Amino acid sequence: MTANEREYVNNCIQEIVARYFPEKASSKGAIGQRDLQYLIDLMDEKSGIRISLSTMKRLWKNQFNKMPHPSTLDALVSLLDYENWNAFRQEQGKGFSQEKTASVEPKKQSKNVLVVLILGAAVLTFLLISLVTKQRELVLPENVSFSSNKTVTHNVPNSVIFSYDLKGVVADSFFIQRSWNPNHKSPIDPAKKNFSQIYYYPGFHWARLIANDSIIRKTRVHVQTDGWFATLKSDRLQDIPTYPDQQKITSDGYLQVGNEALEQSGLDPNKNLIISFFNIKEFDGLKSDSFVLETKVRFASTQGLTCPYMEAVLIDEEDSSIFGIIEKGCESNIMLKLGDKFLMGSEHDFSALGAKMEEWQILKIISKNQSLEVYLNDALAFRAPMERTATKVMGMIFTFTGKGIIDYVSLKDLNGEILYSDAFDN
Repeated sequence: MTANEREYVNNCIQEIVARYFPEKASSKGAIGQRDLQYLIDLMDEKSGIRISLSTMKRLWKNQFNKMPHPSTLDALVSLLDYENWNAFRQEQGKGFSQEKTASVEPKKQSKNVLVVLILGAAVLTFLLISLVTKQRELVLPENVSFSSNKTVTHNVPNSVIFSYDLKGVVADSFFIQRSWNPNHKSPIDPAKKNFSQIYYYPGFHWARLIANDSIIRKTRVHVQTDGWFATLKSDRLQDIPTYPDQQKITSDGYLQVGNEALEQSGLDPNKNLIISFFNIKEFDGLKSDSFVLETKVRFASTQGLTCPYMEAVLIDEEDSSIFGIIEKGCESNIMLKLGDKFLMGSEHDFSALGAKMEEWQILKIISKNQSLEVYLNDALAFRAPMERTATKVMGMIFTFTGKGIIDYVSLKDLNGEILYSDAFDN
């Protein structure tokens, strides 16, 4: 790998950070695991190529001694809207190739002088513009306010009205980012007082008020559900899902989306169907470091599905944790998330989390003593340290890559007291 090739890769990474995490680019902040996982999912969506978390970490830490695989490079530049790595490389190499051409054509000295003069003028113009347009230093008074108010008490879609007062703040640009996702950042007018956005999924978020590249205020946005709420989609990163008839998602003692609702949605249950069941509210008495979550699940059918997967997500005030089970033989595709740490099946032995997904499976998650344990059918499948601050549990989500069925869900404290339970018996 030549020095130029390494420079191209590093330039690509810098451009990705500048586009998707501008506040971290300006402050030289570290890119965390959740940020890298977000980029992995986005690359998968844009290019159809999935890169492992360990590969992303090596790239971001500049710990590679040979040129990354061509498919890895193609996936990276897809984030910058290039067709492939060669297109990005050609764009990067334009300046170099012009320089080289000038040096090997001595017969065109007069033309070269003209080119140098033009380039010099361009550089001078750029420097002058840079001086004029240099980002003003942030001035932040103490009385900056930022709050949010939902237009609907429960369920989605739900417009959230953000109120802000930026009087006295000196900056060149202002934004509201409605969640942790950098793609959810929108410019705002500092002279105005309100900005609204629609939340199409239930959840708990910290919205951010941003001046230049600095987060100056945060406000809670808790898009709650009235009991269980189901969404349907065909793409993991789909912004707007389909909502089945919520009055019909419990039947025969189960939580499920029936065939009639699926037919009405126009989605094929055997092709790219993703069903999620949300229960978003503050669960009184439950903290993220001391709970027992148990559920019994299965797929109605796995025919036509490749690696059917189910995951449970527990949301707290600071972060979320994800626990999944998958069809036997597909364990390498599992991803667990413990707070801000991601554990990939390609890098861990998750064989105990594989199961026959068409059969009933009992999944139990226990958080206690700064440790987390995952049981599948009463057998310990995974254990890991969970060192983080205890915060309130704000919701849970169950997602299936196909037609999933839930028999029951329960949440207990460590003394065995049931704080929430639903067997879907209507």
